[in-house]
Amino acid sequence: MLIKNYEKGINLVILFIGTLVLSQNRTSDFGLLGKVESLQSITTSYNNPNQNVVSGFLDSEQFDSIYLKFDRRRNLILKENFLDYRGRLGIFDRTTYAYNPQNQIEKLETTLIQNGEEPRKISQRKIYYYLKNQQIRMDEFNFGRTTDQFWVMNSIYEEGNLKEKVFWMEDKIFSRTKYEFDWNNNPVSEKTFHNNGKGGKAIHYENNKSGLPVKLTTSSGRLKIIDTYSYGPHYVSQHLKMDETGKVIFSETFSENGMISVIKKINHVSGLQDIYGFKFEFDNSNNWISCEISKNSSPVYLINRKIKYYK
Repeated sequence: MLIKNYEKGINLVILFIGTLVLSQNRTSDFGLLGKVESLQSITTSYNNPNQNVVSGFLDSEQFDSIYLKFDRRRNLILKENFLDYRGRLGIFDRTTYAYNPQNQIEKLETTLIQNGEEPRKISQRKIYYYLKNQQIRMDEFNFGRTTDQFWVMNSIYEEGNLKEKVFWMEDKIFSRTKYEFDWNNNPVSEKTFHNNGKGGKAIHYENNKSGLPVKLTTSSGRLKIIDTYSYGPHYVSQHLKMDETGKVIFSETFSENGMISVIKKINHVSGLQDIYGFKFEFDNSNNWISCEISKNSSPVYLINRKIKYYK
């Protein structure tokens, strides 16, 4: 996760607030500067450059390689995810994006390819509807091996703020998520209620004087997670994730240029804390093109990027 400046630092924090964000579909959402046309990223083992790997961080959080293509309005129009198939990279899935004249995402469609080892099939389709430049509905179709699912999400607004999201599954209400904002339109809480009347996940926000969240408390049943955020003069400096006892289970620290520098997280196998360090190289547009990731001071991953720009 990257921050190039204070505004992107704010965007990064908001990305943690999953239900308030539609998706990542702009160059700025990926921390990219300038007129980026495409990005190809490949992650390999540091000690074996011929071995493609999933690092769990940055571009390779879930895949060995990704490819992103943007239009001239800086909208994401194509995303391809790659995995290692018997020693060679192959496309796992491909997602295409379409936008309306107001530059709002209108449709995305994901095709499951799996390196051609199985017949191609559409695995997901989302269609977005707007009224007065606010998203009021999203239809989501998920196509599985044996069953399909159809979801509808309706958004309700009050005085310009998101008030409620109603999730439908197969023509029945599945859950409702209600939102509260303070007098300055900053989020205060979001609470989910299931169709059986029982409460689901609840998030409470504590914001600083600038309206930026400094503490998020997420509760779901007996589970409680606390996220705290610290800020430097022009960037997010640290994010801590703690369990209900106050024990830090995950932390990430950012440098003054907004780049991730250190991540600490619990190793559930050893029970100890692993420390990951990040070293970046940049191109002339100040986009990173190489990242060396170390684990407990030993280099383990290398991410290389090829970035193409519009002229």
